[in-house]
Amino acid sequence: MKKLIVILGLLVVFALPAVAQETPRFEVSAGYTFQDWQVPALFVPPPDYYHYNGFNAGGAYHFTQLISLALDITGTYNTTGGVGTHIYSYLAGPRIYPLGHHRLTPYVHGLVGGASFSGLGGVGVPDETKLAWEAGVGLEYSLFKSVAIRLGQFDYEQTRFFHSEDLQADPVLPKSNQNNYKFSAALVLRFGGK
Repeated sequence: MKKLIVILGLLVVFALPAVAQETPRFEVSAGYTFQDWQVPALFVPPPDYYHYNGFNAGGAYHFTQLISLALDITGTYNTTGGVGTHIYSYLAGPRIYPLGHHRLTPYVHGLVGGASFSGLGGVGVPDETKLAWEAGVGLEYSLFKSVAIRLGQFDYEQTRFFHSEDLQADPVLPKSNQNNYKFSAALVLRFGGK
C-alpha cells in the first residue's frame, strides 16, 4: 500500500507542470540578458567573443493558445580596454507554443528587425544600425494566473555590423556577419484571457 501511495504522489508531483493554464490575451516582460558578441575580423587580433550584460524588455499578443506575435528589445553593454560599447536590438516575429500554455510552458520563436552598435566613435568607427535576426527557445513557469518567470530564453542572433567599404582596412578582408548567442531571464506579466 505504501508503494502505491508513493507512486500516486510522484504522479501528482510530475503532473503539476502539465496543468493547463488560461492563455493570456497579451503579456509584457522585463529582465536580464547576457550576450556573447562575435568580434568581426576587422578588429583582428581580438578574442573570438566579447561578453555583454544588459536588459531585455518585450511583449507578446496571443492570437491563439499556440501562436503569438512577440516583440523583443535588448540592450547590452561591455567595456574592454577602457572602451565602452553597447548593442541594442529591436526584433519582432512569431512565437509558437507547441504544447499550449501550462504551468511549465516551452516556446520557440523567430524574430527579425534591427540592431544598433555604438561606442567606438572615439577610435574612428561610426555608430551603425543594421538588419538583425534571431531564433531561439524559451521556458516559462507560471507562478500565478497573471505572473510567470521566464526561466531561460536561449537565442542565436545574427548582426551585420561593419560591412561599410570605408571600414575595411584590407580590401581582401571578408565582410563577415556576427554570430551571437544570448541568454535571457525575465519576469512576465500576463493580461486578459482566452
